[in-house]
Amino acid sequence: MIYLDHAATSYPKPGPVLDAVQRWFREVGVSEARGDSSRCRTAAQEVASTRQMLGDLVGLPGDRIAFCSGATEGLNLALRALLRPGDTVLTTAFEHSSVVRPLRVLERERSLRVHVLEPLPGGGLRLDDAATAMATARPRLFVFTHASNVTGTCNEAAALCGLARQYDCHTLLDASQTAGLVDLRVGADVVVGSGHKALHGPPGIGFVAVTGLELAPQKQGGTGSSRALEEHPRAWPQAFEAGTPNTPGIFGLGAALRWVREQEPARLLAHGLARVDELREGLRRKPGVRLLSPAAGPRVPILSFVHSGYDPAELGALFDSADIHVRTGFHCAPWLHAHLGTQKGGTVRLSPGPETTSEDVARVLAALP
Repeated sequence: MIYLDHAATSYPKPGPVLDAVQRWFREVGVSEARGDSSRCRTAAQEVASTRQMLGDLVGLPGDRIAFCSGATEGLNLALRALLRPGDTVLTTAFEHSSVVRPLRVLERERSLRVHVLEPLPGGGLRLDDAATAMATARPRLFVFTHASNVTGTCNEAAALCGLARQYDCHTLLDASQTAGLVDLRVGADVVVGSGHKALHGPPGIGFVAVTGLELAPQKQGGTGSSRALEEHPRAWPQAFEAGTPNTPGIFGLGAALRWVREQEPARLLAHGLARVDELREGLRRKPGVRLLSPAAGPRVPILSFVHSGYDPAELGALFDSADIHVRTGFHCAPWLHAHLGTQKGGTVRLSPGPETTSEDVARVLAALP
C-alpha cells in the first residue's frame, strides 16, 4: 500500500515506537506516582524524559508540559482555561474543528465575541490584517494553527505572536501539523500538539505546553498524589492531568521523539516537500485538476486538489482500488472551504511521509485519470 495520509496520522510507526509501547505492556505495566515501587520509578523516569524532550521542542522546561489524549482535548482544555465571560477572541479561517467547535460552544456559554481572519487568495495570513484586527477588536486571546491541514500553508507564528504581545493579547498555537517538522519556539503563550502525526508517536497522546500562565484545572480526578486532597491540584502539570495517564502512549511518544531527533526534523520536512513538489508537477499536467496548496513559502508536506470531472469521494475510491490511501472530504476544517470554493465535496488531500518514494509518486499519478 502507498500511504499518503500522514496529515491525519503517520504510518507505519517507527520500530522503536512499537518496541517502547510493547515494553510498557510487557515489562512495566504501571503508571508514575501510583506507588513507590521500582516499576513506578521506571515509569516516572520515562515520563520525565518525554516531558523534557517536548519541552525542548517548544523552548520550555519539562515541568511546563502536560500530557493529554491529543490536540483535540488539549485545545478544548486550553480554551476553557483561558477564556472568561465576555472575552474577545481572534482566530483564523484555517482552523480545525478542535478550535472552531469549542469556540462556538463557548461563544454561547460565555458570550464571547469571535473574530475570524480571512486567508489571502494564495493562502496564508496578512500580518497587517492581524494587526488591524488586534487594534480594533482588542482580543484577549489569539488562537491559530501553525499550518493548515488542508493546504499545508504555514503561518508566520513568531511574527503573529510578537504582534499579539504588542496588544497584550495571549496566544494559543495549534501545532498539530508542525510538531516534528518545524521549530515551535515561536513565543506562543500556549502550544498544543498531537503525538501521532509528524512526531510519529502512537494515537491517544498529545501535549499542552504553557509559559508563565497558570491555567486552572478543567477536569478533576486522581493525580496519584500521596496526599488525600479533596481539591484537585492547581500546580502545573498535574492541573491538566486528572485520571490514569496513557503511560504506554507516553513511552511510545518518548521513543518517537528520539527517532525524530535522530532523523532530523529539517531532513524529514525536506523529504516530504520534495515528494509534494513531484506530485504537484505531475498533477499540473493532468487535465481538470486544480491545485489548492501554495507553490512556495513556508509549508508542510500537504497537497490538496480537486478535479472538474470527479467528486473527491470518487477519486478516493479510485485511489483505494489501486491500493493507495489518500484523504478526501473536508478534513475537519469547516471555515476554509468557503474561501477555497470546495464547499460541496471538499478536496483530495495527499500528505506523504518519510517512507514515500518518487516511485510511489509515479504510481499515484498513473492512477489518476
